[in-house]
Amino acid sequence: MSTLSKPLRSQLEERYQINYGEIKLDKTAEDSTRKYLIGFNTKQEPGAVVETVLIPESRRATLCVSSQIGCSLRCSFCHTGTQKLLRSLTAAEVVGQYMISAHGAGDFPLRPEKKRSVSNMVFMGQGEPLYNWRHVSKAVKILTDPQGLSWPKSKITISTSGVVPLIPKVATDLGVSLAISLHATNNDLRDKLVPLNKTFPLEVVLDSCKQYAYAMGRSGKRITFEYVMLDRVNDSLAEARELVRLLKQLPAHVNLIPFNPWPGSSYRTSAPTQVEKFAQVISSRPAVS
Repeated sequence: MSTLSKPLRSQLEERYQINYGEIKLDKTAEDSTRKYLIGFNTKQEPGAVVETVLIPESRRATLCVSSQIGCSLRCSFCHTGTQKLLRSLTAAEVVGQYMISAHGAGDFPLRPEKKRSVSNMVFMGQGEPLYNWRHVSKAVKILTDPQGLSWPKSKITISTSGVVPLIPKVATDLGVSLAISLHATNNDLRDKLVPLNKTFPLEVVLDSCKQYAYAMGRSGKRITFEYVMLDRVNDSLAEARELVRLLKQLPAHVNLIPFNPWPGSSYRTSAPTQVEKFAQVISSRPAVS
């Protein structure tokens, strides 16, 4: 910037830096899914990394970003839950995950005439986003600011395991989409799968979703309910019918997720035929998709 004096430029260079994080791994799978391991090294957490994943589809590409290094929720089916929570990411570190992925996808520098390769963003990586509300909300505001990265709010989704007090604020403060890690249709099972349910039980989570939907008004956005399919744990047709009943008063979309086995886990993936039958029960009810 030639309008700044040389001494000032030297001071800026000495005191500040643009650092998105250090790419520790950049790996593309056979299905074109691209996984980054990004290091945000500090003296307190040397070698700590987060995972950021770019998932291409036929008409879009979704970036899955992390909000914390590790996780405190201990969901029994989730491998990240076995990792100790080191700390929450800063807003800069959250945005940095997008910047690294945008550079890798050829989206940066931004050009208005060019369609973005990274079209959607979900806070579904490591950590519970609503337990890092201060920095996640700041990151979303930077991403969606017309003078910032100008992301459409409709293309950003925050996923939570059910931090009830902050769910309505996803609508009132940010106006972005919401996803709920549900995974069970009763409190006894959800207590085991998602221990946060002991603090915020199922009925309270669903009530907060109604508050979110009311605050979003006529936006037409459905709440996504994530449901990992676990063989003979939560995949019966009776549970599919109960899921429809629970969600019938909400603008709901159900995302059935195949369980991804990991070493030491006692769970197994539901059979494809059972997943299909489960999905048919859900799709046969017009109120839920």
